[in-house]
Amino acid sequence: MAMATASSFFKAYHTSSGLSARASRSSRRCVSSKGPCVVRCDASTTPPPRLPRSPKEQVSQSAEAVRRATADGVELMSIEFNLPLIGATDLDDWPGGVRQQYQAVAPLVGELLKNIGSNDINVKAEVRQRVIEDGDAVVVLSTEGAQALVFLTAETLPELKKLAGKGKKSGPLALVNSQIRTNDDGSNLISDLGIGPWKRKNEEFVAQFEQVYWLSEQRIQGETVRLLKSYGQPWQVFVLTDMTADTLPECVTRLETRPTYRELESLLKSREGSVAAMSIYDRVVREATFNATSVSQKPNNIDLDQD
Repeated sequence: MAMATASSFFKAYHTSSGLSARASRSSRRCVSSKGPCVVRCDASTTPPPRLPRSPKEQVSQSAEAVRRATADGVELMSIEFNLPLIGATDLDDWPGGVRQQYQAVAPLVGELLKNIGSNDINVKAEVRQRVIEDGDAVVVLSTEGAQALVFLTAETLPELKKLAGKGKKSGPLALVNSQIRTNDDGSNLISDLGIGPWKRKNEEFVAQFEQVYWLSEQRIQGETVRLLKSYGQPWQVFVLTDMTADTLPECVTRLETRPTYRELESLLKSREGSVAAMSIYDRVVREATFNATSVSQKPNNIDLDQD
């Protein structure tokens, strides 16, 4: 793997007009338990976050989660953002592939680093960019006090190991929207992390990066589902099907561990009157209608929060 300098595609990082770099007014600390990756939080001070309605709110929530994790001594962390759509077409959400996705994720990561990368909340930390792999858009974004590696691949895993090694800078090191896939849920025949002892060592290394924030969306059996996780809080499952401007997303359950696709499918089918419980014919008709009308709806990068 050759190190790359920033190509013309990877322009210097700039602040997106749709995001704010303001630090949160409060930072709440939770007390770590003795169990691995478990945090006891006072629900009165740290209630589960609501489903974010804009990229700006994603940044705010993730910054709060990072602060709580850092207060507990966590420096290696993993973050998953739900990317705002940019340049989507009728046929493809990301016609430009992973490079286009980087243009969507970079402002979120940059604003997150500005929130957490300076001791003075009134001073915006300068965000630097270093391209590791041009083709796969693997990039390190950093400030003086925090670092983030975006779109990690199996080929660039050695670079992450260097960042997290003996010479690691103080402060959080975040793994953002990792592209590494394992076969834990049966979706991959072979894990990206290899086989045998190499796989085990790589799994142990990646497992050091604690999941401090996660927001993702997927379509399951004709329903739109979002998963939300914030440090010290349970996984929340939201169903967005049949939402209107006057309705709020429904949180159907909270879980201690991240649910698999099959678990989510079973959960949706068990809900009385749900789309997932419909016949295959009815779901196909409904999905066709959804595909035909979705392009005329507001994309998820619109700031819906009017507060």
